[in-house]
Amino acid sequence: MTQWFYVYRQWLLRELQLRFRTSVVGAGWLVLQPLVHILLFTLVFYQFFQIRWPAGDGSVGEYGLQVFIGLSLYTFMADVINRSPGSIWSYPYLVTKVRFPLTLLPAVVVGASAVQLLLSLVIAAVFAAWRAPHLQALLLPVALVPLCLQALGLAWLLGAAGVYLRDIGHLAPSVSSLLLFLTPIFYPASMVPKALQWLVVLNPLAWTAEAARGLLMHGQAFGWVGWAWHCAAGAALLALARWFFMRVQPGFADVL
Repeated sequence: MTQWFYVYRQWLLRELQLRFRTSVVGAGWLVLQPLVHILLFTLVFYQFFQIRWPAGDGSVGEYGLQVFIGLSLYTFMADVINRSPGSIWSYPYLVTKVRFPLTLLPAVVVGASAVQLLLSLVIAAVFAAWRAPHLQALLLPVALVPLCLQALGLAWLLGAAGVYLRDIGHLAPSVSSLLLFLTPIFYPASMVPKALQWLVVLNPLAWTAEAARGLLMHGQAFGWVGWAWHCAAGAALLALARWFFMRVQPGFADVL
């Protein structure tokens, strides 16, 4: 286990370095990119469409922070969806010539995306505490558990399937873009029609975004029942994804 942790850490550092190696700003894009998106969405939806959150003071700062929290979570999932299909076939030498725990490669994608998520949420937590501190904010790491389970499960599924179906890599950006508009990121969940509220309830990203906003911004009571259901769904997906990965892994070398 210690050896696996060491290998994972080394590949995670390598992944982070490769992402920003040719960038002038470097790792600063981990924070700069979400901030640019916030300015854009705030301009369009707060100024043009006059969207406000039902709970809050209605200020532009409050709206921007709500969007920042949701966008940070969305960016995490979108990054996992977009990068996971190529996480295995991008390293054919590890598949064909080296004994390497291949399940670590999709997990590295999740880890690298989680670093950006962590930095963004720390910034959000600082600003939220400056506006109005809430003890419930300490439960934020717990609220992220279901989404992390879902992300790792998706990474294993997409990584394994991407070896055989390269089209998944081309389809992934469209799916992640659709997820952005189907999830209450820059609009409150209360704006979703009642007939479609089940999309918010079943969507782990939507549930996590609403829970994180409630904890950080409003000090709302944590929804343990919803958390338990999403944890169970995430654990089931993780088990299914690992079984699928191990089932198709022997054929990787033949394809690559």
